[in-house]
Amino acid sequence: MILVTGATGYVGRRLVPHLMAGGWSVRCLVRPGRSTAFAPHPRLVLHRGDLEQPATLAGVDDGICAALHLAHVRYTGALLAALGPHVTRVVVVSSQRGNSRVPSPSVGQVREGERQARAAGERVVLLRSSMIYGPDDDRNLTRLAAFLRRCRWLPVYGDGQALQQPVHVDDVIAALLAALTRPAVAGRQYDLAGPQPMAYSELVEAVGRAVGVRPRLCHIPVNVALAAARWVPAAWGRRVGLVAEQILRLQEDKTASITAATADLDFVPMGLVEGLTQVHGSGSALPARPRAVGGPVDRAGRGARD
Repeated sequence: MILVTGATGYVGRRLVPHLMAGGWSVRCLVRPGRSTAFAPHPRLVLHRGDLEQPATLAGVDDGICAALHLAHVRYTGALLAALGPHVTRVVVVSSQRGNSRVPSPSVGQVREGERQARAAGERVVLLRSSMIYGPDDDRNLTRLAAFLRRCRWLPVYGDGQALQQPVHVDDVIAALLAALTRPAVAGRQYDLAGPQPMAYSELVEAVGRAVGVRPRLCHIPVNVALAAARWVPAAWGRRVGLVAEQILRLQEDKTASITAATADLDFVPMGLVEGLTQVHGSGSALPARPRAVGGPVDRAGRGARD
């Protein structure tokens, strides 16, 4: 049996059916009162608990041989404390937020969660993902696409040349499954991103083409945007769409090397055009992803089920 945290999130809702289709039993850690979209299934068990309340995690690791931590990486320490030594493989999913040079409490939380993951040694595999996109509401590119359908004029803070490297959700799931099952990746860290970085303005144009829109970019100087972000709340008592921290982060390159993930996890992400076609176009004829599910490993490197 596999424990999954963050199962009701964007990646989790897609990962859990893959696990069950591969023959796994899955225990999902779900906060009390939180609804799920999962239909009843004999291989699916819900454990009502909260990573911020350790007492609610009692028994969450009963019968578990591995865990996939998709909830926020800041809860890594709480999860590891709740897992007994029989749980020999924990895959922790983080983001590239920890690379940001813009001071922020969220950046510190990501860095601390990753530190806790690395401190756990060979028990943990750490995956650091770039911006994830895919079908339905990924809270990233699908929202950009919806905006462009309504309005072709898009405000861009700065020159729009900061590099982006989004990765399709199916490729992230494939990497998760590989990290769960391969003995040789124990204790290692991998970056997950698309095959090629591109400027933000190019990314917007690619999304526009996918939905049949030619975007018009309205460039706003960074200093003007920062002044507005600070002045409007003070003058009008309301917050503008972007805060200063977000404006500054949009000027940072968000790129990563996927060489190690390609070598060890067979991570071969689809290109952005292919991914956007799958989401917005005639992607139904494309090969299904992710690849087949295997079993997690025990300390001796043998496959272990339930």
